[in-house]
Amino acid sequence: MSRPDRTKALGTEPIGKLIFRLATPSVVSLGVLAFYNIVDAIFVGHGAGTLAIAGIGVAFPILLLIIGIGQLVGVGGASLLSRALGRQDSALARKVLGNTITLGLIVSVIIAAVGFLNRVRLATFAGATAEILPHALSYISVIVVGAFTIVMASIFASTVRAQGHAARATVPLIVSGVLNIALDPIFIFGLRLGVAGAAWATVISSGVGVAYYVYDTLRRSATVVLRVRSFFLSARTTGRILAVGSASFVGIFAASVSTVVINRALAAVGGELPIAIFSVVNRIVMFSRMPVFGVVDGAQPIYGYNFGARNYRRVIATIRYAAASAMGLSGVFWGLFLLIPRGFLSVFSHDPLLLAEGARALRIIVLVIPLLALQAIVGGLYQALGYARRALAVAFLRDIVLIIPAVLILSAVFKTTGVWMAFPIADFTAAVVVLPLLILEIRRLRRFQDRSSEAAPAS
Repeated sequence: MSRPDRTKALGTEPIGKLIFRLATPSVVSLGVLAFYNIVDAIFVGHGAGTLAIAGIGVAFPILLLIIGIGQLVGVGGASLLSRALGRQDSALARKVLGNTITLGLIVSVIIAAVGFLNRVRLATFAGATAEILPHALSYISVIVVGAFTIVMASIFASTVRAQGHAARATVPLIVSGVLNIALDPIFIFGLRLGVAGAAWATVISSGVGVAYYVYDTLRRSATVVLRVRSFFLSARTTGRILAVGSASFVGIFAASVSTVVINRALAAVGGELPIAIFSVVNRIVMFSRMPVFGVVDGAQPIYGYNFGARNYRRVIATIRYAAASAMGLSGVFWGLFLLIPRGFLSVFSHDPLLLAEGARALRIIVLVIPLLALQAIVGGLYQALGYARRALAVAFLRDIVLIIPAVLILSAVFKTTGVWMAFPIADFTAAVVVLPLLILEIRRLRRFQDRSSEAAPAS
């Protein structure tokens, strides 16, 4: 299938087949990204111990912020790009893609400067105790300086996928993931860099993926052929990119803030061990959520293209397929986590206290994780259709509005157990809120379709 045909397939190919084709590479790529994040913790845990695991746990909110900024620009640009392609507006598509790349370069420089100068403050604010601080600083110092590779990899993956080329968006991510896994033992053990070695492996492997994306995006056979003027920032285009992408950023920013609050609460009621436990459990749970995010990413170009083409019936069909797929994938992990929690934890550490307490924490945290798929589906739909404010509200819901108050209240009463209890309570409440929103949006799309059908004979 030629490149233009692949883009048009967003509006013609059978929904089930299209969801599978677009979502599968995204699921694989996000799974690889989550997996090498897990591998970082595995090598650090076995090479530097429990405190080092706690150190990368404290540094994790900083990494999340960097990824969030990449999503801010990348998802916003991808949403505008897919809708421009749906309207056959090639001039706007070039401007959006060029402005997205330029924005990514600018924010990367800001992250490097601000992050490195304030690395000690960031680590301390994120919950580092005196024992954890050296490990956290080793990771943060490298990751903020190399933020360019992480930000740009996220941007290119989103914009290439928005053009209907899921495989081309995925291959560099997989290559980066495999390379990261290969570099971890070399840097951590061979070069004896410890926690810093894990950070260097992430930065360098992401850079390799970015190099391929740059080549693929700038070549003349690309779907959207860029010109020099495409890179000149337009205030209107920039504003639209940031407005739509802000929901993705806020969602990750919210996760980062909640992680900081959780780390600080755990430090207050339990010390270093609960922080290390949360570092491991959080990675395991995030890995289980990557397939859900992959389905959402795969569905977004279909939403955007068909909404732009006024094919609202196809948007509704995509919502149904995406929701069923995401909840099904979550259910598989839910069963495994409840049945064999120690099996997952033992990969990271042989510390008997971490294994015993961690198994209990994991079982509590994942009690209702299939319901998380609903929030992801609704947020992704709002982003793809350009409803920035609604997407922002959904992004804030779980991690800011629900989890943080629950952690603060329950930890005061039940200590570390209260922190773990906050997760299923927040997840269930979020599902109760977003399910009616999803139903209302489907009904609204049906009304749009009815109006479109009535107007068709007269046109």
